[in-house]
Amino acid sequence: MEIHQDNQGLEYTISNSSSVEQFEKLVLSFMGYKPDVGAKLKALLAEDPSMPMGLCMKGYLAKMMGLKALHPRALAISETLTDEKYKQLSHRESLHIQALEVWCSGNLKKTVDIWEEILLHYPLDSIALRLAYFNHFYSGDARRMRDSLIRVLPYWDSTHPHYGYVLGLYSFALEECSDFQAAEQYGREAVQINPEDAWSVHAVAHVMESQERHQEGIQWLFDLEESWTTVNNFRFHLHWHQCLFLMEEGDYKLVLDLYDRILVSDLDSDFYLDLCNAASLLWRLELHGVEIGERWKVLLEAAQRRIEDRDLVFASLHYLMVLVAAGDDQSISRIMDEFKQWASSDDTQGWVMRRVGMTLANVLIDIRQGRPNHAFQNLFDIRYEIDLIGGSIAQRDLFSMLLLDVAGQASQHLAMRALGTERITLRPSSQWARMQYGQALEHTKDQFKARPSIYPDPDN
Repeated sequence: MEIHQDNQGLEYTISNSSSVEQFEKLVLSFMGYKPDVGAKLKALLAEDPSMPMGLCMKGYLAKMMGLKALHPRALAISETLTDEKYKQLSHRESLHIQALEVWCSGNLKKTVDIWEEILLHYPLDSIALRLAYFNHFYSGDARRMRDSLIRVLPYWDSTHPHYGYVLGLYSFALEECSDFQAAEQYGREAVQINPEDAWSVHAVAHVMESQERHQEGIQWLFDLEESWTTVNNFRFHLHWHQCLFLMEEGDYKLVLDLYDRILVSDLDSDFYLDLCNAASLLWRLELHGVEIGERWKVLLEAAQRRIEDRDLVFASLHYLMVLVAAGDDQSISRIMDEFKQWASSDDTQGWVMRRVGMTLANVLIDIRQGRPNHAFQNLFDIRYEIDLIGGSIAQRDLFSMLLLDVAGQASQHLAMRALGTERITLRPSSQWARMQYGQALEHTKDQFKARPSIYPDPDN
């Protein structure tokens, strides 16, 4: 094997002269959520089966799927890369191999530290950047996600083929830090560079969701839909955002139509986010008083397949949502046993499960099984720690909605009034929030009238 450089000066150990070019095309597809990532990787390894970064990428992709069945594959690749013939690699390649090994051990904190070390030396390493970002995101750490980008941005410019994607990553991180103006600026620039950049389209949609610009959000996604539907299953998450906007506009019929036609059209692919999208949307619809029929049961088989997965607490809680909503007591018992074992482990997500995951799991069960007082108190106690499960502010907002709703179920009307006040301050246009707040005022016989300067009337 020989060491060759790509167009950005990054070194690769290869056995085939075309491997670097093939790898560059693979990473471009990876950054763009393209559906041909697997095919490109397979073609690369067919011609250069010992390429260290090719094998490492295969391990990384297996880990990103979050499937228990793929853990042995990632671990086997990691063990292969510790063979003597891989000892004399470039510094960057050696660090990537180390990162895969540590990721397989479950120590996400150390894994991210290694990727960040790679970026200190090689700020144009898109793989390290994207993977560190992914894991910052699922640690609920928006500042680290943002700062990881800030540290490398001075080294990037428009001549790099991934430049637009990096702007899009930065845009979303800014949005999660509530810097909406800058987030929208960078996101729109990224989309102008490449309208097929679904993550950047998604970042701007998040800004509009955060600012309650529902009609703009609907139009933004609709106008670009032909471009962003070229990506892999991540496109369903953008349809999920369409549904959030439409729900706030009260168009439940169209939300259900998008859900039935699109959101659950590829559950057999076992992409974890598809199930998260579906579960959270159905629960939101129910909170809005929409009858969803037998739709929970349609998700049941997909959720049952993921009971033993132990990668992301965020995702596993969504699998539990399906099980409890469908009333599958046997599966609930199984997944709770898994959660307890996971919480007793030493890995990073095990700590998250121990800290907040078990409580949230019990909250979901208590809500569905008619124990609102237990659910309210436990959810209220950890409300400021829920960020630890990761996901976006918009995704985690479901738990804020649940807290407000279950406060009413538990007849905690003063708490409901306070929580309603919080919500309509942050979301003054939300009819659902105003309805909840109104119910709380009615129960407390409170004659307080919200001052328009604090709670603006969305109709004026």
